[in-house]
Amino acid sequence: MSKEQKKPPPVPPGARGNQPHAAASFDLRYTVDAGKEIKGLDGSVKKLLRKVLEKKLAANPEGYGLPLRGPLAGYWKHEFANHRVIYRIYPDPPTVVVCAVGARKQGDAEDVYAQLQVVAKTGRLAEQLASVIDRLLSKKK
Repeated sequence: MSKEQKKPPPVPPGARGNQPHAAASFDLRYTVDAGKEIKGLDGSVKKLLRKVLEKKLAANPEGYGLPLRGPLAGYWKHEFANHRVIYRIYPDPPTVVVCAVGARKQGDAEDVYAQLQVVAKTGRLAEQLASVIDRLLSKKK
């Protein structure tokens, strides 16, 4: 894949308002499961993930990610190395909630998408998202 294809789409003039664009306009939050997955990553992958989260997803999660379809519609993904970050975007307050981080192993039970679908079916993902949002909104008051 060429560098040209990996660049985010340009933001239309005026879409960011009249104020200069801040480096981190979205807060980053994590579900409990995502936090555990991140702790289990190799050091070099963690370092790369940190750059992705802070420099890309916190600044422009839609521009650097792709929306998922099917059973994970409403979630977004960002690809780095052979890993994926799966997240949800909340506009008010501007927040990106990281739901899963893992390797893409198509057809394998350890595939990050397959694992997240199982968690979503059990309702655990919804519970964790609700918990993150509740804590976020209680801090806002």
